[in-house]
Amino acid sequence: MASPTDKIAIIGSGNLAWHLAGVLKDRAVVLTRQADGPNRWPVPILPRTELGLHHWHCVFLAVPDNAIAQVSQWMTGQLPREVPVFHTSGATAVDRLDPYFIHRGVLWPIRSLRFGETVTGWQDLPLVIHGYSNFAGELLLGIARTLSETVSDLDDRQRAQLHLAAVFSNNFVTALYEVAFQLCHSQGVPFELLLPIIRNTAGREDGTRPAERQTGAAARGDTHTMDRHLSLLDQKKYRRLYRDLSRLILENRLSQHDAHLGRDPHDDLEDEGIP
Repeated sequence: MASPTDKIAIIGSGNLAWHLAGVLKDRAVVLTRQADGPNRWPVPILPRTELGLHHWHCVFLAVPDNAIAQVSQWMTGQLPREVPVFHTSGATAVDRLDPYFIHRGVLWPIRSLRFGETVTGWQDLPLVIHGYSNFAGELLLGIARTLSETVSDLDDRQRAQLHLAAVFSNNFVTALYEVAFQLCHSQGVPFELLLPIIRNTAGREDGTRPAERQTGAAARGDTHTMDRHLSLLDQKKYRRLYRDLSRLILENRLSQHDAHLGRDPHDDLEDEGIP
């Protein structure tokens, strides 16, 4: 196989590797432990053992976070140290890549990605990059700008904090959708009836502080409705979750009103009657 120097190697066989291969398909080659199932991939597949047999423009490690150090250490015996090597993790520091490589960095797309599920609109998908050398940073910026109109350079701490925020705004929200699904299913209520309000709530987010648009019983201090809700929850874990989230909503509301007075919103929680 010919390997011109503008070819990009992607090491991995999971969700992000599949998607990255799709958007870089004119330049990318995927290397996996077992080069099977080529029909599942939009680019050529090679066994990982062939990494050192070709010249690469750069290499992306789309592997689990806990494998980044191990795989990059293995790569030190396969590649010259001048080859740029990037990982794709939002939560992992760039220095988890082996220091043997001079040009290290990260490219992280802020999106939940599933294997085989086409993602449209990559131009609107925010990408976070960071390079540990000027050359790595410039190379990442050039690649990222061919994929997206929204590219941000964030250091390890900033990126980790953003990744944590993404867990709250995406993964935890999905878990709450599952609670809502179970509550509906238990009484034979179609979960689909909630889809319009779910889409409306998400669609209203425009970058302003979400607490400013908070609605519901907790935001109103409506203890009668909250007591009624709690009586309908037959699982202790859901009652505890309801109470914790209600207190959080009220605390957010009070912090807005009381910040200018220098008051602690926790002092008012009992007065508001959160059960």
